[in-house]
Amino acid sequence: MQPVIPYLLFIVLLPLFGILFVAAAKDNEKTGGRNALKVAVLAVIANLLLIVRAFTQISLEYGKIQLVEKYQWLDSPEISLVFGVDCFSLLLMLGIHLAVLIGLWGVKDEAQGQKSRMIFTLLFLCLISGFLTAVDIFSFFIFFEAMLLPLYMLVGMFGEVRRQGTLFRFTLYNLLGSMLLFAAIVVIYNHQGRSIYLNAISRVELGQLSEVLVWSSIFAAFVSRIPIWPFHYWISSVSARIRNPLVFIIANIIPLTGVYGFMRFWPKTMPDVMVFLVVVLEVVSVLTMLFIALIAIINKDIQYKIFSFMTVYYIFYLLGAFLPTDQILLNVGFAIFAFLLIFAALEVMLSYMGSGRHPEISAEGCLQLMPRLSAVFTFMVLAGIGMPLSSMFVNNFVIMSGLLNYNPVTAFVALGALVLVSAALLSDLYQRKKEDVMLREEDQIADISAGEAVFMWGVAVVLVLSFVNPLWFVKG
Repeated sequence: MQPVIPYLLFIVLLPLFGILFVAAAKDNEKTGGRNALKVAVLAVIANLLLIVRAFTQISLEYGKIQLVEKYQWLDSPEISLVFGVDCFSLLLMLGIHLAVLIGLWGVKDEAQGQKSRMIFTLLFLCLISGFLTAVDIFSFFIFFEAMLLPLYMLVGMFGEVRRQGTLFRFTLYNLLGSMLLFAAIVVIYNHQGRSIYLNAISRVELGQLSEVLVWSSIFAAFVSRIPIWPFHYWISSVSARIRNPLVFIIANIIPLTGVYGFMRFWPKTMPDVMVFLVVVLEVVSVLTMLFIALIAIINKDIQYKIFSFMTVYYIFYLLGAFLPTDQILLNVGFAIFAFLLIFAALEVMLSYMGSGRHPEISAEGCLQLMPRLSAVFTFMVLAGIGMPLSSMFVNNFVIMSGLLNYNPVTAFVALGALVLVSAALLSDLYQRKKEDVMLREEDQIADISAGEAVFMWGVAVVLVLSFVNPLWFVKG
């Protein structure tokens, strides 16, 4: 039965309506793209309100698909777009919208190309919302592949990635992963004669060869979105070089789609063909975590440290996705929600430290000259490394406990990587505050404004509330 109010259709389509208004916004040299930015911000806030409202219409548990909406697309072959959500997918949508809202704050002073930037940002939100609400295999694939278009345009136009060949290979690599997922879907569709829901794929009885093809393709498709060795190079070569905060945030939301894909497709009872692949993936994952964390300790580029922090945690949550209980999977959702806000806030604050409004101020040592930014930056770093300041603290502990019960060796190596990447962030914070930087008198006002500080502390308040109760915004 269709919901009386199609919340999910509105959530998917609202950014598209925002695009129309952004395209119609009139900006000139005087406004500097602010009109387009304001329209985009309003569209994101409106969608946030819809997502929060949708939370009040569902039961708060993992895996129970609710608010199902079905829209017929083709009669022959029979293909429909089917939307539905549970608490986990809504949490991710909420976190992504808040992260993008923080990113929009980070580009509020940029005028060049603002309208195009807002259009592709809203298009990305539309497509990733469709991806997170899709509950059948065709809808899932359509949005899984389509979100590469705004990603490519944003990175190519505003990411400041100077090597176009690197960007092309990055996009081609992600596209190949989508093609593998398409091959798996074709096999399943030919076997069933119709599209099926994601949670029913594991119950499809396939021949031995078909089973190997389907699960290997699904496995490779989702791994291609996550920076795991040896594929991490294609992602890190682009993501770690992006200097625009909004584009960096969007580009580094993409690995989340791989983690989410594993969680949605992964069966409770693992197919025999997947046992060996999962063992290999676990070994490669923890080694990648350790390798990237060690590089973060050595590398002096704070942008790479943030990228390393994100990569290590994404892989950690991927390991959590293989744990069998719905409660732990919901804990992964709570942790990712806080994680998205933390990395987005850190990235935006880095834009104040770099060569933005004050090119004469180097990144190193600038925090002592910026007391407002220093305070909130310190808070975010401490929350990011797992201090009891957000829901990451409790939920990471639960996930790690589950890993210890599942495989102690994997858990201890993963814990070591988390400690190392946390040390990398802390050491950089210490160096920034310790460094003695001499500036001219007119440069001493380099701190963020009071309004910018209030915005960032607002993000910090949301993180604290998520520690007290991850669903504090839902009544009852």
